[in-house]
Parts: sequence; structure tokens; C-alpha cells
Amino acid sequence: MTVSSTQSSAAFHAFPMGPHLRAYLGIPDEAYRGGVAPQRTEADIQALTAHLKAWHGSRPQLATGDAVDLLDELVAMDLPEAVLDLAAGYPAEAFQDDFRAQLSLGVAAMLVGRLTDAEAHFRAAQGLMPEEPAPYVNLVQILLAGGRLDEAEVWLMAGLDAEANNLRLWDLLASLYQERYGEYLPDQLMAIAEKRCSWAGLSLAANLTTTGDRYLKANLLERLYHQGERDAQFLVELTGAHGIAGEFAKIPPLVWQAERLATKGLPWQLHVHCAQAQLAMGQGGEALAQLAKAQRDPLLPDDAKAALAELEDEARHAAAQEAAPRDLH
Repeated sequence: MTVSSTQSSAAFHAFPMGPHLRAYLGIPDEAYRGGVAPQRTEADIQALTAHLKAWHGSRPQLATGDAVDLLDELVAMDLPEAVLDLAAGYPAEAFQDDFRAQLSLGVAAMLVGRLTDAEAHFRAAQGLMPEEPAPYVNLVQILLAGGRLDEAEVWLMAGLDAEANNLRLWDLLASLYQERYGEYLPDQLMAIAEKRCSWAGLSLAANLTTTGDRYLKANLLERLYHQGERDAQFLVELTGAHGIAGEFAKIPPLVWQAERLATKGLPWQLHVHCAQAQLAMGQGGEALAQLAKAQRDPLLPDDAKAALAELEDEARHAAAQEAAPRDLH
């Protein structure tokens, strides 16, 4: 759908969008069809961006809180130009004390290549909420792209102090070492991870270590488990490491205990690791039960469903063999 920016917002009733943008454009819920619309095209995006540019100039300003909600939503919709156009209609101080606004403006500026502006917004966001990892991640990406490795390393360490198990920050630190030294320096990564008791850092360091020790990762993570680490994503890494090491008998008890302690569902990967371990031990019936739990996870991606179907077939075959009468002769 290619439409002029001067046309009515009714032209966008079928464009996938959130509730704040629908309210801003005056699209009533009963008229909205974006939830079942086909995937948007680049022409659709350009048309809506142009429409919003004209709309910003013709509509009264939103209250600041409503404007921040809309900025946030437009970023999620990957409409950076619309974000910057909307913000341009407000005085700079309108958003200076709002973390979400600064983060949204930083992301939008980065996406359109205005890196100096993006850096300023991310620095402001970090100052407002130092415990949040997103400003660190984005700042480091800008600094690395500009070859400012020393500054990037400072921000990386600060980010890991804020969130020691941020996977993206660990990946960026490894990339920095590769850029600076021509190698990932897994021993250095491991030392930094051990100082912070970071399972994410230890996992990455073990993955990058080339000694061929298949037990290394499992041993490193198991030590943290005994120290009380129970994060669900950590358990995914730990059970995966036990699987690589061939330590299948260790996996089901970890999952069973996690199930007893969980206040919400466990990640589907954890149930799959348990099922794979049970299959390796010839326990088809138990594997089927774990696979059923994995398949009920609403976050299960489509590309994993086929693999789970194959595992289920294997588990059914194993369960049937278990149930079959044994030849006693």
C-alpha cells in the first residue's frame, strides 16, 4: 500500500501497530485490522513514516508521558525516522530526565546513522539508570565501530559491573579483544568472569578455549551451581554442558529440582536437554513427558518444532521398546 502522507489515517488500518500509535492516529479498535495483516513492505513503512511526519505537524502535542510511550512503541516498530520527527516537536528538556525516552532516541539516532546524537542519548540514559544494560551495549557498539577501543573497554567493564551475565556484553568484550589483539583471549575472559562470578562469561570463555577438554565448561558452571546459582538461562547452559560432556545422569535431577522451585514455567530448552539425556539413557517414557512440557512453551520458536517432532518420534520408539515383552530365552 503506497499512499500520500496527506491521506487519512484510515489508509493504515491494516498496518501492524501498537495501541499507542493507534490512539495517536485515531484508529478505533473496531476498525483496526493490523493483527491479521500480511507482512508489511518497505513501501508500507515509507508511507507511514511520511504520513506521521505530516501528522506530527498538524496534531496537538501529546502529554510527555504519552509521547514517551509512543516513542518507545515506534522504536519497537523499527520506525526510527518517525521517532526523531516526533521528538523534534518538543523542547529538548521535555525528555531529558526520562530513561525510556533517552534510550528510544538513542536507538533511533543510531539506526539512521546519527552516531554522535545516539552516543549522547545513551550516555544520558546510563546516567539515569546505571543498572540497566541496554545503554552500555549500545554505547560499546558505537565506540567499537569508531575504533575507540579503550573507551569501549571502560564501558564494557562498567556494563558487566551492572549486569554480570549480559550475554551481549560478553560477546562484545570478546570482539574487542579480537580487534585489538587478533584473538579472543579466553583466559583473560575467564579471569574477568571468575571475578564477577559470571556464568555467561565462563560459558563464553569455555566455548572459545581450544584445549579440547569437553568437561571444562561443565566443571566451571557446576561450581557456580554448588555456590547457589539457579538462573533459568544458567541452567540451560549447565545442562547443555553436561550433555556435551556425556554426563547425562546429572541432567534430569537438575531439571526436576528447578521444576520444584520454579514460580513460572521453565525455558523449553531445559526440558529438551532433559529429554535428550533421558533418551541417551534409554528412558523413552520420561523423555516424552519432558518434550510435552517443551511443546507447551509459548516462546517455542517455529524452527524448533520440527526438531522436537523428530525427538518425540525417537522417544515414542524408545518407550515402545521399553514396554515390549523381553525374550527370556
